[in-house]
Amino acid sequence: MIGWIRVFLLIVCLFIAARSDYSILKVRDQHWINWLFPSSILLLIELAILRTHATNLYMIAALIALASVSFTKPPSILHSAKWKLSEFTLFLIFIIGLVGLFGGALQNADTNFVNLILGDESSEITLWWSMLGAFITILAFLSAWKFGIIQGGADAKALILITIFAPSWQFLPDPITSSEESLFLLPPSIVIFLWASIVFIFAPPILLFQNVINGNIEHWTDLKMAWHSSRKLISEIPTSAVDGKQVWILTEVANQEDDQIRIVNRMLPRKNSPSHESILEKLSQLEEIGMEKVWIATKHPFIAYLFLAIFPLLIFGDPIGLIAGRFD
Repeated sequence: MIGWIRVFLLIVCLFIAARSDYSILKVRDQHWINWLFPSSILLLIELAILRTHATNLYMIAALIALASVSFTKPPSILHSAKWKLSEFTLFLIFIIGLVGLFGGALQNADTNFVNLILGDESSEITLWWSMLGAFITILAFLSAWKFGIIQGGADAKALILITIFAPSWQFLPDPITSSEESLFLLPPSIVIFLWASIVFIFAPPILLFQNVINGNIEHWTDLKMAWHSSRKLISEIPTSAVDGKQVWILTEVANQEDDQIRIVNRMLPRKNSPSHESILEKLSQLEEIGMEKVWIATKHPFIAYLFLAIFPLLIFGDPIGLIAGRFD
């Protein structure tokens, strides 16, 4: 029952985040902070029911402490005299988490890793190592965000929260089509990332098909634009921008020294998000030279794909493990 409650809350959490990212182009940090409470409480309840060792319970604090790095800097002892209640609380969580990490490492130092991999180790030892795996997974997401592998901060925070919701497959219901063919299982948050990436790959061919159906392919050179953008009437674009949907105008007037007007289509939008005023100004300039349709790109929030990826996760489980199991 707790596993399905966890799935339901995760679906609600990611749905709200995806809707926010699509509507206002961001997800506030407070959203992820608020959802840290039910995710950690569910973990605490489940581990309490299992009557596990204290070090396993303390590992929940280690996960929360590491996750907090994505929102704020760890409290500095040098400024402890000026700490507020929130900073004292966070410092306490860090201390408890360190006890879980180092105390658990000492307690499980004699682990038989062959038995651990085969699933023959005791439940207490297996649980601590799975929590440590979740800790390393969160660290990997933070590093990927820092080095630009994961571009969006909201995407990284979503993956971190998913890891706290489900540190391992032990905390999720078995996939509907589960079988014994899986050679191994990646952490659930990484599996969701993989499924989201697979779904994301289908976006370009779908967009290309839509452009073909809508008659936007007038020349073979349009193919370079049709897989990642769409052609719209200029009269339709300002309304979309005002409604809060981020729009990048890819069709531009190139500056020419000989006063010749030349239209170019950018493959990639500019890094900075355009304001509504700049969009309207650019469209007005294009309209003045007789343009009726222009290529535009709109934002596709990756969090939306993370939300959709929950369902293949529940149905199929780990795709990499299944593939590896078939070739074993």
